[in-house]
Amino acid sequence: MLQSQIPPKLLRRFVTVLCVALAACWSAAASAQDMVGLYLTWVRDPSTTVVVNWVDLYPDSSDAVYYRQAGEKEWRAGKAKRTRVVPSALQRRHLELEGLKPDTVYELAVAKKPEKAEEAWTFRTMPAELNRPVRFITGGDMMHNRRMLDRMSAHVGGLEPDFVMFGGDMAYENGANATKIVDFLQSWMEYGVGNDRRLIPVVAVIGNHEVRGGYGGKVPVDAPYYYGLYSLPDGTAYYTLDFGKYLSLIALDSGHTNEIPGEQAAWLDRALAARHGQTFLFACYHYPAYGTTKAPTGRRPIDAPRSIELRRHWVPLFDRHGVTAVFENDHHNFKRTHPLRGDRRDDKNGILYLGDGCWGVEPRTVPKPGTAWWLAKAAPRNHFWIIDLRPNKSVTVRAMGRNGKVFDEVKLPAPRTRPMD
Repeated sequence: MLQSQIPPKLLRRFVTVLCVALAACWSAAASAQDMVGLYLTWVRDPSTTVVVNWVDLYPDSSDAVYYRQAGEKEWRAGKAKRTRVVPSALQRRHLELEGLKPDTVYELAVAKKPEKAEEAWTFRTMPAELNRPVRFITGGDMMHNRRMLDRMSAHVGGLEPDFVMFGGDMAYENGANATKIVDFLQSWMEYGVGNDRRLIPVVAVIGNHEVRGGYGGKVPVDAPYYYGLYSLPDGTAYYTLDFGKYLSLIALDSGHTNEIPGEQAAWLDRALAARHGQTFLFACYHYPAYGTTKAPTGRRPIDAPRSIELRRHWVPLFDRHGVTAVFENDHHNFKRTHPLRGDRRDDKNGILYLGDGCWGVEPRTVPKPGTAWWLAKAAPRNHFWIIDLRPNKSVTVRAMGRNGKVFDEVKLPAPRTRPMD
C-alpha cells in the first residue's frame, strides 16, 4: 500500500536516510567511550577507597570498571551505578573501590580493558600516615570561559598534587546549563592529570553558581549538577574528610543550599571538637567572611550581611577549636589576611584566611592599601593555592599565578592555631 502511494525514487531515498540514521544510532551506542569527563572523588578513607566517576551521553553504554595494582597482571572488575544527571541527558557512572592499599599506585580502565598497559589511567591512594610530604591545590571561581579555565588548570598536573579542592563556582552552570558542565569536565579530564596518566582526585565545595538563584536553594533540586555529579559524605554540602590522623578537610555551605546558622553551625562545632587530635585541619567554603569586594554602598566588604553572618556563627568556632587555615572564595581576587582571632589582628595566635576565588574568572578590585585592616595582601589576579604538608608538621602555602609562577608564599608557624580556653 505504501509502495503504491510513494514514488519508487522517493521511497529509495527514504530507506537510505533511515538506514543511515539507524547506523548513526548504533555507532553512538557503540561509542560508549566518548566520555565527557572522568574524575575521582572520595566519600570515605582516602587511603583505602576511591570513587571512580565518568560521564557520557549514552544510557546503554558499558558500566564496567577494571583496576589493578601497578605491576600486577590480573585485572579486578567492578560494575558502576548509573544515574542521569538531571535536568540534562548526561549519564554519570560511579563506583567506590574499596580495600585498596595505602599510598599505592593502581591502574584503571572504564568500560573495557585496555589493550596495552600504557593506555590505562592510574591513580594513587593517600598515605595512612604522614610519612611523606603531601601536597594539595585549592581555588574557586573557576570558569568564566574555557580558555581562562584551561590557562590556569594547565599548571596543575606538573605540580603533582595528591588532590585538588574546588572552592565552588566550578562550571558557572547555575543549576541549569549542561554545556558548561561538559566544558568543565572535559577540561578537567585533560588537565587534572599528573605523570603516568595519574588522575588527581577532587574534593568539591558548593558555591552560588552551582545553585539556581545562588542562595537559599533546596536540596537537591536547585543544585542538580553539584548533587548529581559528586558523591558526598552524608549526602550534604557540608561534610568532613579525614586522612588518617594527620589531616582533616571541612567543606561548608555558605548559604547556598544550607543556612549558615542553626543546624550547620552546630554540626561544625561538633566536627571541629571531634578533630582536636588531627595534625592539620583546613576549612573551605565559598562566600568569604573576610572578603575583598562586594561591599555595601559606602561601607567595607566585611560589612556585607553574609560576611557578618559568617563571622558571627563560624569564625568563633574556628578560633575556639583551632585550625591550620581557612580557604574562602567568591570575590574574584587574590587575598591573604593577617592572622586573625576574635575578629581582630593577632600575629601570635591568629588564623590566616586565604582566597578569594580567582582560578579562571575576570578579577575584580580590592580595597585601597590601608583601608582594610584585615588584609595583609590583596590584588586583582588569577591564582590558586598550593599547600605542602610535611612529616615534621610544617606547612607552607603558596599562591601561583596564571603564568605558572609563585607570587606569594608563607610558612605557617604551627600546624594549627592554639584553641581558645
